[in-house]
Amino acid sequence: MIAANHGGMTSKALMAIALAAATIGSLPAQACSMAAGYKTPTTLELVAGSDSIVLARVGAAIGDGSGPDQTSVELIPEQLVAGTEMPARLQIFGHLGTDRFQATPSDPNELHKANPDAFMGGCNRYVFKRGMLLLLFLRKMRDGSFRIVSSAFARTLEDVPDAFAPWVRAVRYYNSVARLPKKEAKTLMQAERERLEATGDPVDALLAKDIGRQISGKRSQNFD
Repeated sequence: MIAANHGGMTSKALMAIALAAATIGSLPAQACSMAAGYKTPTTLELVAGSDSIVLARVGAAIGDGSGPDQTSVELIPEQLVAGTEMPARLQIFGHLGTDRFQATPSDPNELHKANPDAFMGGCNRYVFKRGMLLLLFLRKMRDGSFRIVSSAFARTLEDVPDAFAPWVRAVRYYNSVARLPKKEAKTLMQAERERLEATGDPVDALLAKDIGRQISGKRSQNFD
């Protein structure tokens, strides 16, 4: 069942999400509802709002999957991308992929749109492949634990091939400017975009284009 309020999504997008959710079968149903005017966070906003950013490996399933929503997936942090603390273990609501319903790998050259599985009814990915390496944005709670940021339709649970992937490189760069005064950050990003555009390297070109999106504040709303 898809919630009615989806922040201005088109009817075409709602239909696509509903159809996708119907294919899940035995996986638990999910639905999300955003307040009117919800805006998908930009990468710059995700970085600025995180206390730590880590690369974590998808491990074992937690729970037997027999209940409606008790199954989680273990995530094992391997590398600190930003911040000063890396938890030893994390877990997130979700399932390991099966032959019937497999996790969709993220496009390593995509820096703007969320993984297609974020549009499967829960507004975030919740099917993963064991061994996947995920880039995770974390917030530290008052009790010292960390919570995984999973903003609806945002690039919060993307998998990458390794620590040198374009997405990791982009996030590392944004971490260097995300907490600066806006005017200073914009000046630095404009200069970096121009530098990257001049190299002729295809990955640099991807990064330069995405830096342009962050400067403009363009948000990923890949609903249509």
